[in-house]
This record gives sequence, C-alpha cells and structure tokens, in this order.
Amino acid sequence: MHGEYSSVSLVSVGRGVNEDIAVKLAASLPGGMSPGAARALAPQARERHLEPGETLLCQGDDAEHVYVVVTGRLRALFHDSSGASHAFAVLEAGALLGEIAVLTDGRREASVVAETAATVMELVAADFERLLESDPDIARWLTELATQRLRQAQLARQLTVLFPEVSEPVRGALLAGVEWVSLRAGEHLVRRGDTADSAYIVVSGRLRVTGDERAALGGSEVGPGELVGEMALVEGGIRTATLVAVRDTHVARIEREGFLEALRDHPEALLRIARVALQRSMHTARKPGEQRRTIALVALHPGVDLPAFADSLAGELGRLDAAGLRTRAQAHEAVGARGLDRGDPDSPGFARLAQWLQEQEVRCETLLLQATGEWTSWNDLVLRHADHAVLIADAGADPGVTATEARMREALGARGAGQNASRLRQSLVLFHADSDMAETEAPRGTARWLAPRDVDACYHLRRGHAGDLSRLARILAERPISLVLSGGGARGFAHLGVVRALKEAGVPVDMVAGTSMGAVIATLVALDLDPREQAVRAKAVLTPSLLDWTLPLAGLVKAGRMTEGADRITGGRDIEDLWLPWLIVSTNLTRSESVAHSRGSITKALRASVAIPGVIPPVAYGDELHVDGGVLDNLPVEPMRRINPRGLVIAVDVALNEGPRVPEDFGLSVSGWRLLARRLASGRRGPYVPGIGGTLVQSMIAGSSRARDRVIADGLADLYLDLHLPRCGMLDFGRPDPLIAAGYESAAPRVRAWAATLPAGMRRGGD
Repeated sequence: MHGEYSSVSLVSVGRGVNEDIAVKLAASLPGGMSPGAARALAPQARERHLEPGETLLCQGDDAEHVYVVVTGRLRALFHDSSGASHAFAVLEAGALLGEIAVLTDGRREASVVAETAATVMELVAADFERLLESDPDIARWLTELATQRLRQAQLARQLTVLFPEVSEPVRGALLAGVEWVSLRAGEHLVRRGDTADSAYIVVSGRLRVTGDERAALGGSEVGPGELVGEMALVEGGIRTATLVAVRDTHVARIEREGFLEALRDHPEALLRIARVALQRSMHTARKPGEQRRTIALVALHPGVDLPAFADSLAGELGRLDAAGLRTRAQAHEAVGARGLDRGDPDSPGFARLAQWLQEQEVRCETLLLQATGEWTSWNDLVLRHADHAVLIADAGADPGVTATEARMREALGARGAGQNASRLRQSLVLFHADSDMAETEAPRGTARWLAPRDVDACYHLRRGHAGDLSRLARILAERPISLVLSGGGARGFAHLGVVRALKEAGVPVDMVAGTSMGAVIATLVALDLDPREQAVRAKAVLTPSLLDWTLPLAGLVKAGRMTEGADRITGGRDIEDLWLPWLIVSTNLTRSESVAHSRGSITKALRASVAIPGVIPPVAYGDELHVDGGVLDNLPVEPMRRINPRGLVIAVDVALNEGPRVPEDFGLSVSGWRLLARRLASGRRGPYVPGIGGTLVQSMIAGSSRARDRVIADGLADLYLDLHLPRCGMLDFGRPDPLIAAGYESAAPRVRAWAATLPAGMRRGGD
C-alpha cells in the first residue's frame, strides 16, 4: 500500500530542513503543535514529492502514515457506492492529513490526490502515536482537528444524498459556508417562535421535533443525514417547531444568505429543497434503511448471557443492512486504556474514544454497543452515544429494579435524559425459558416488570426461537412488517385467510393492529398461533350463539358471551403479555376521539373495540364511555404508523365498499309488528326492509370511510388489500369457512407478488 512507492524516492531530511519544517509546522498549525513538538517530529520525517494527479491516500486503506503538506495543493475526496468521486476539501501548505485513521485505528475515510505538484512530509504512524502519548495537549488538539475533518467528510457524503441533482460547485459552496453546532442531550437547537434564518443538516446524533404536526405520524425525530428547517432557506419566517438534542449531536448550520447566494448560480438546489418540504408536508415516511441508529445493550442482571445475545442479534441485523457490534474490548484495542478508564469527557483519551465511536456509526446503519456487566465509564459513554437503550432480563428473575439499572439511571440523569424532550428511548426484552414452550402459551405477569420502569416497549423472546430474534431485529432496525385488520363484523373471518397467505409467502408479521372484528383476529395473530389454530379458536368462539339477545335498553345483545369468548381466547392475559406488539382501537364517546389500547386487559379492550353502538353495550374506562373503534377508524393504519413510522404496513379491509340496496321503496313508516307478522305468515314476505343490526353496523363503517380513504390516498399502507368476498351480513357468524377461503383466494396472488419485492432479510426464515 503506502509503504511501496514506484515513482517516489524517500530520503531522510537533513537537520536544516528538519528545523525549517518544524518552524513551518509550528506556524501553520495555530493552537496545535508547539515549536518543540514540531522539532521532535521532524527527525522522523521523510520527504515525498507528488506529481499533479498522483494519489497520496486511498479511501479504505490501512493507516500507516501521517502527512504534513509542505508545498503545493492537494484535494480530499470520497467515493460513493456507485464509484463516483466527490471532492470536499483542499489541503495546502501546513495541512496535516491522515490523522483520523491513525487516531481511531481505522481505515482511510477519504482519498487524497495532488492537484498541483506538491511536497509532503511523511511520518510513520507509530512515531506519531508516541508523540501523542507524550503530549496530552497535542493529543487533544489533534482529536479536535480529526473530529472536524471527519464531520466535514460525513457532511460531504450527506450533501450528495440530500442534493443529488445539484452540481459539485454548489455543494462545495454549501460545505465551505457551514457553521458547526454541537449540542449535549437536552439542549435546544431552535425553539418554536424563533426567527427562521437558517437550516440544519444532522451530521451525527439525533434531534427530536416537538410542537409540530408532522410528529403525529412518527416523523418526530431527525437523524444523521437529514435536513431540517429547510423552508427557512427560501422564505424565512418563524420557526413552527422546537428541536432538542436527544443525545450528543452535531449539526451543520446553513445560513439563508449563503444559500441564496449559491442559489443564484445553481437554481437546481431550490427544486430539491421544495421536494424535501413537500414530502414533510405530506407526512411521507422514510424508507427502511434511510436512518442510522445506535443501540445500547444492557443486561439487567448476571443471569443474562449478553455476549451471546449481542452476537446473535448482530447477525440478524446484518441480514437487513450494514450492522455492527462493538464492545469494550474492541474499544480498548482501538484507543487503549487511557480513553476507557477516564470518564472525564474533556480528557483527550475520552475524546479519542468518542471519535472512534463516531467512526463506527458512520460505517453502520445499525450499531450495537454492548455494555459491561460491571458499570464502567465505557457504559456511561455508550449511553451518551445511544439513540435507544435495550434492557435485557430473564423473565423468571425478580422484576425489581437492579443495581445495574440504578447506575444507568444516574448516567441518564447526567446526560439530561430526565427531560421529556430529550429522554432516551428504552425497551425491555424478556427472555423466556426455552423454545419448547408450547405455541399456544404466552407470557404472564409482564405488568410486574413494567411497573417500576419507564420503558417505551416490551418484547418477549423464547430462547432458541429464531423467529422471535428475527422479529426483534426488524423492530430495532425500524423495519418491522405490521399487519392492520379492519372491522367488518362476521366478514372479518376473511382475515384468517390473509394471515395464511402471508405465512405461505414467507412474509413475517412483527406487529399487529385491528378494529372491532379485526381486533379479535389481531389478538390470535399476536398470540403467535399457527393459522390452523387461529381458525379453530375463532370458529369455536365466534358463532351465531355469540349474540345473546336481550331487552334492547343498553343494546340488542348482553355481550356476556362475547366477554367469555374473549377470555377463552386470551386466557385473561394483559396486552403486554402477547408475543407480538399489539394495539386495537376503540372510540371514546366522551371525548369524541379514537383511542389505541396497548396496555391493560385484553378482554376489556376487545369488548370496547367491538361495542357496536346500539347493538352491543359500551364499555366504561373510568367515567368515560368507549364503543366500537370503527365509528372513527375502521382501518387503524395511522395509529400503527405512529409506532412503526419507517417499516412496512399491510392493511386488510373487509368492510363492504357499498352499503345495502333495496329492490323497492318500503315507505316512510315501518311497523316491526307488521314485518314480524308477514314473516310468520307463509307466502306473505312483503317488501324487503334491512335489519336494525346490519343498518347500525353499516352506518358506523360509513362514518369512518373518509379516514380509510385518507390512508389510501396518503400511501400510509405499503400493501392495501381490499378483499373480494361473498355477500355476507355483518352479524352472520354462521359461515366462517367460505369467508376464510375467500379471504385467502382474494389475497394470495397479491401477497405473493408483493413478497417477491421484499429484500431477503425481510422474509420469514428460521422460525
């Protein structure tokens, strides 16, 4: 590599030249090397002459040397995935280069090519490292320089993605004109109501958006490579949202005036800005893999084999995108004990470690950081750099707060995570005995684990069950596949046919949501039952005798049998005891709003979700009344998008697209007694009049049709299946098998075609 040069002769530099170089070093690197340090380096230097166009460093090579430019001009550039080169920095006399890879013990982040004839001084990396160890001031200064250079290289890459249509000169102008802003967790970048005079590109870390309507569909966080505040570049005005750092974050600030100046010569940039703004206004979800993430893995007690779990999880994540696992041992090898054993964020060693972590983040879409069992400064740093902390515990252990958690809470308090806007996302993973647990069984007592913890989600894993680990990997990588099932009364049996089609096509279901009858089937899916067992349970419970008719004061039916049926399906479990993340929707009549249930009694939530107004009595939550979710949202894609903003969503709609028709006008006055008499008298059927139950159900679904149409129009579902089913009354529970078969036949061809477009890592395997 760089140790062999065919066109360059390496000669030792004489003492006079050394002195001259030492003076140049001291003069050209203000605030960095002292004259004494520069003189100490000079005797180990070798001179190298470059011709115009000659390559000095190659992106991806090992770090063997550090260089100082003596004369001439060089250009730094990086190669994107297509092989195209993009220049992002000019290096002239006095510039130091190649130090990033040496400091981080990594590979070259960019190539360097001579733009003119040039002379550089070459230093062996080992000699350079010895100088750093002997002089903390130099180490600190070079760490700051390397950090700035690495951010500049990252930003250059991000600009090519953000503005692919924009020419190299305008990207260069933007790169040269940025101002760097560093934030600690909890610090605000902008506040709602501030003057909007600039936009920002997140280079590393994460920002949370509050007080803005786009947060409603999960777009409330902004990660590396994303542009935020873009409309300020073209129209100024007032900030409409607040941006706060979730973790240590570095952003590049682009001033409006500088951007407009570049825009005069390169108006194509305006088109890209308009596209970004339009996508935001339409709540367009980012595609899988478009956002990097760093996840801290923390074992809550010694009984968890964290290294084995971390290795297995990293393997599953690697099937989805570029993933990596980093441990304290790897950090020790890369930067030495000095960075690990001193917890002072201002120490050079700690800064070098932070720099190394940042380099790892650049290389991975998903980076796992494995905490140590005994709390160390490494764990503190891991939490400072994490976007998401995953706490792993044995489900059979004591659910109380552990000593590890106590230390973790101290660390999070220090990072400012006690503030809601900058709070670190946390998930709990509970390991269960083994994969021999019967598929019909599910966890119990998860609420005891959740009570003392403020976690955002809880996931259950059966040891040795590959499907559970694959599901967790997709969720953590923000690429889960969600299934949303509509209401539709007895027509909901068709959902079972769709579930079978998905399984046969190898499409995993990682999360499930439903309304009304869709909520019942969603529960069977969340119990992780085989499609055949789902059908057996559904047909055993959802029968014509389910409708226990009564004196119609609170409703046409008592709903006692429904409640008993729900208990038989779930075993009296809570929502958090299900294998899959699950939510169902009811309508809060008191507040006139849709409510997504994700914790508490499954039976109660199901009863609320199926409580057809006028047919089934409402359910009380405190002093508020809940009825069928189909009143406001019969296809709950939007609630699912809130918990799965960047993954895939399959929406299945079994509701009738068209309401009932009548063959003739039956008049404006209808006597129930006369209708009954006609029906009892043979041959005197009289005009057809729709029944009260069917009319109430269809009226309810018609009221939420606009919400369904909006979901379809906005493209919130990646696969929308409107099933073609035989004519079936909403309350006709006597024909499940034809409906299940029709659901399968209607969905299977479309499911197979869609499944063929999925990446291999997104398909079912090993479970």
